[in-house]
Amino acid sequence: MGVFGGTFDPPHIGHLVTAADVRFRLGLDVVLMVVANEPWQKVGTRSVSPAADRFAMVQAAVGDEPGVEASDVELRRGGPSYTIDTLEALHHDDPDAQLFLVLGGDAAAGLDTWERPADVAAAATIVVVDRPGSVSEVPEGFQVDRVDVPRLEVSSTELRERVRDGRPTRHLLPDAVISLIAERGLYGGGS
Repeated sequence: MGVFGGTFDPPHIGHLVTAADVRFRLGLDVVLMVVANEPWQKVGTRSVSPAADRFAMVQAAVGDEPGVEASDVELRRGGPSYTIDTLEALHHDDPDAQLFLVLGGDAAAGLDTWERPADVAAAATIVVVDRPGSVSEVPEGFQVDRVDVPRLEVSSTELRERVRDGRPTRHLLPDAVISLIAERGLYGGGS
């Protein structure tokens, strides 16, 4: 089981490609896109859309993608979202599941700053997603598997700005996410 956590504000095509590629490359049964309830690393740095909206967008983005599912495990728990708590909850729900924690390079570089990092490393195989031709830095002492995914220059920050400015987001966001953003008036846009 892949565990791909994030703020997903909004979830974009790069997130979906990563989840699908990791699932394929590692032969996983499922990759859970786990929506952070209260992303502790972003608290106080920028406003974050309500968790219910972000979860709805992930559900819309995932749609019927085989083997990729939206997960609200952190929303149901409430409070700050710490990966170790999520991994422990998933182990509790399915003690036989082998967990693979899917991380981008930026997240992997900060692993040693996480809550209980040694326990995270013990609870799951850490999978670092690299772009072709690059190798992400990982703090000393962490054993990781690596998966290359296509280089897609898209960021949630830029997408929020595009929505706010009324610029096109088609082909960067799934159509269902674009519709949900407009319907809920997220990011100060309406189209």
